[in-house]
Amino acid sequence: MDCVFWQHPRDVTDSRAKQRWMGGVERSFGPWGRVVNDGADQRGMIQYGPAAAFPRARVLPAGPASMAGALITCAFLEGDDRVGTFERLLLEALADLKARRIPSVDAFALRYSDEVSLAERFTAHQTLFDRTYLQRFGFQSVRANGQVSLMRLDLGGLEPGRAVGSLSRLAARIRPQMPGIRPEPV
Repeated sequence: MDCVFWQHPRDVTDSRAKQRWMGGVERSFGPWGRVVNDGADQRGMIQYGPAAAFPRARVLPAGPASMAGALITCAFLEGDDRVGTFERLLLEALADLKARRIPSVDAFALRYSDEVSLAERFTAHQTLFDRTYLQRFGFQSVRANGQVSLMRLDLGGLEPGRAVGSLSRLAARIRPQMPGIRPEPV
């Protein structure tokens, strides 16, 4: 799985440039994503990191993202329950960013018409996320340009004990439905 869209403001970078970029982000930020595996099968992946590391975020409609926060850039989703997989990955990412004391997290979102079902909004590869879905998690629109919005969630007000408790309760509800699946750092 590869997501090079964010790593250059205008065109795709070559593989050596991508490897240098990945190494630099990992050295300065640490792991910058999460993976959900079901045994040997990968169910999904989410990529996020310091917004300053993703030059494309400065030139997108509704941008730029906050350089002081993190940016969720892309997700790859497999299987029948792409919405559920994305939810697990998003919660893991938010918990990780909160633990790192990142003040906020941004994501670029697309406003879908009501005729588009939730399942249709979650394709295998996402770089623009469903605006309505992000709002359910507390993200708020910062700016919009046409159908594209920059969404932000302030992590400063979340209390670590409550977030962990909420994640534990959610995980307890999810595990019986999908045994053996657990998010792992990238």
